[in-house]
Amino acid sequence: MTCLRSPSPPFIRSAGCPPAPTESRTIAKPAGSCIVLERARPARLEEEEEERRSTRMLEGKARVEDTDMPARMQAAATSAASRALDLFDVADCRAIAGHIKTEFDKRYGVGWQCVVGANFGCFFTHTSGTFIYFSLERLSFLLFKAAAAVDAT
Repeated sequence: MTCLRSPSPPFIRSAGCPPAPTESRTIAKPAGSCIVLERARPARLEEEEEERRSTRMLEGKARVEDTDMPARMQAAATSAASRALDLFDVADCRAIAGHIKTEFDKRYGVGWQCVVGANFGCFFTHTSGTFIYFSLERLSFLLFKAAAAVDAT
């Protein structure tokens, strides 16, 4: 059996060929075998799939009180909160908020603000489409991207 490699996706691999590296294509077709088509999954797709899995696990657990975020960003927010609760003690609200803020700064650009706690009040101005207020377990989460300051003078 001969396995041929070429440098572009989609990756085609036949039974009996060694797995192709993600940057090449393997083609082999011995008599009586079938060709299996596989595509490499970019890291971004894997992140989105992980987010969907986390969201399914959170269904019924995270209660969105108010938001103007797109659904995909809402899912990212509740998933980030869930991961933060797994990493930090539930009493360490500052560390939980810091983790969520850092994750959103990396993913959606800097300027995110996060407040986590059981009892708080706030007043703020946010960029349209970036606000969510939700509850998960015993904590409430407020996440938004700060609006650019407007000088009134």
